[in-house]
Amino acid sequence: MTTLFSSRYVDALAKTIFLFAVTHLLILTFVAFRENVHVLNVFNILNLDTFLPALGQSTVSFVLSYGMALGVYGLVFFSLTGRNKKREKGK
Repeated sequence: MTTLFSSRYVDALAKTIFLFAVTHLLILTFVAFRENVHVLNVFNILNLDTFLPALGQSTVSFVLSYGMALGVYGLVFFSLTGRNKKREKGK
């Protein structure tokens, strides 16, 4: 597996968090097929509906939650992965 961080401790922590996150999403997907698709609302997953309960209720918020998730993905993709590409080209 690829090393993400130079520190062995930080690398192990990052990979552990990733493993827990994937497991969490697999369990939520299983629950969504059995019970309610709204458990896959990103606002519910992040527990933001605790502060604003309306975030986890409607179909509109469900769609907006995935719009927000795609926006965050795009932000990470274009701002964080671009530097790695430039670093690799320089080697």
